[in-house]
Amino acid sequence: MTDGRTSLETSEYFERLSQMLLHVIEAKQEGIFHLDVRLRPHGGKSTLASSFDEMARYYARSGPAAAFERQALIKLRWVAGHRTLGMRVERLRDALVYSEASFDIKAALELRARQSAELVGLSEVNVKFSPGGLVDIEYAVQYLQIMHGSRHPGLRTPTTLAALSALRKAGLLSAAEETGLRDSYLFLRRVIDAMRIVRGNARDLVLPRLDSEEFTFLARRLGYHAPRWSIGTAKLQRDMYHHMSWTHRFFRSRFRSPSA
Repeated sequence: MTDGRTSLETSEYFERLSQMLLHVIEAKQEGIFHLDVRLRPHGGKSTLASSFDEMARYYARSGPAAAFERQALIKLRWVAGHRTLGMRVERLRDALVYSEASFDIKAALELRARQSAELVGLSEVNVKFSPGGLVDIEYAVQYLQIMHGSRHPGLRTPTTLAALSALRKAGLLSAAEETGLRDSYLFLRRVIDAMRIVRGNARDLVLPRLDSEEFTFLARRLGYHAPRWSIGTAKLQRDMYHHMSWTHRFFRSRFRSPSA
């Protein structure tokens, strides 16, 4: 129980606190920032705040969590509140994610293919979900973290760029691969940030038509200045193709068989 003016059960207190934080952020739900709370134990059917024991039960290998939910725990980190509890949760994260249990890469790739098929429209380029998009970099890094994290503690980081450095040091990426993934990751992040600012919408990540004024404005926002706007937009188009095609080739060569 809490010890405030009105005593509440601890679970109710943290549920109300979570709702308050969501209310503050969702005032700009379609804006630059978006918080998706569906990725929590039991999804939308559960309370926003979970106890430590319930979290441990849900994400355990024998629990109901799907493999992609366990993969998402890579990003979990303590940011505020009781440090001792935060560190306890991070140790649980490492035990759940970086165990010696085999990783079902086939199921992970099937999920990635479903994302591309269901979330990307015909003739669209989604900077996040299209082949070669941002999630191909994030998933590639996360797959390698899960597959090798039990033997290489340095891979156990929630930060993509730090993980890239750790993968290179562990000999799991070549210098060229690390550089290519890092450059593409930073480039696509810049494009996504610029699109969110231009549109004021965190979730619309479909690239504007290449012949549109919006694409020209996006190029200018990203600093592609040239004597003629068409030169800047053409340069952005070439850079988009370079980074997304390079990422797609890397992803397929590393995680798919030659016959796939």
